[in-house]
Formats: sequence, C-alpha cells, structure tokens
Amino acid sequence: MEAVEETLRRAEAAGLLDDTLFARLWVEDRLLYHPLSRRAVKRELAEKGITTETSEQVMEDLYPPEKEKPLALELAQARLERYRGLGQQRRMRRTIAYLTRRGFAFSLASHVVRMLVEELSDRESGELSD
Repeated sequence: MEAVEETLRRAEAAGLLDDTLFARLWVEDRLLYHPLSRRAVKRELAEKGITTETSEQVMEDLYPPEKEKPLALELAQARLERYRGLGQQRRMRRTIAYLTRRGFAFSLASHVVRMLVEELSDRESGELSD
C-alpha cells in the first residue's frame, strides 16, 4: 500500500494526474469520434470521478450549450441519409431514437428531425417542379 501511495505522489508531482486535462481529452474525443449530448458527456465525466466544478468548466470551454443543437443536426442529417431507402415515418422514428440513445432530449431530437425532413421535402418538391 505504501508503494501505491508513493507512486501516486510521484505521478501527481510530475503532473501526470491532471483531472482537467483528462476531462478535456475525454470531451474532445466524444465530440470527434462518438458524439453524445452534453448531459451524457457530463454523466460520463462524473462516472470517471471528475468533479462537477472541473466538468462544468471543461464543458463550458469545449461543449457549450449552443453547440448541442448543431451537433444533433449533423448527426440527424447523416442518419437520415443512411435510412434513405425507408419510408419517411420510419426514417424519422429511427433517427429520433438514434439521437435519444445518444442522450439528446426527445424534444430536441424530434425538432431537429422534423426540421430536416421538411427541408428535404421542400428540396425534393423543388427539384420536381424544375
């Protein structure tokens, strides 16, 4: 037990135990490779033992509230494209479910998907009338 404590002291003195750096790297990774809602990322940080104060600061810097809707839009757009061969209602349901599994609120997920579907419908009907 003494060896563990000594190792931890030395690692901390060397700057190897930095919760803020870990949290920043975690949030950056999530945003780039496995996007989740702000709520889900905060929950993950808490599960990793990151304090609320550190989590809030990192989230404010890297994933502010205004970044959540554009991220949901981007994810929904890609997912709707992936489900292109399905009927409209099925595409919508599956895309909303995908977003909610990623931690986005149902209200945001449904709003974003409906907005994109309307945009796609307008675009497609415009192409037909040309």
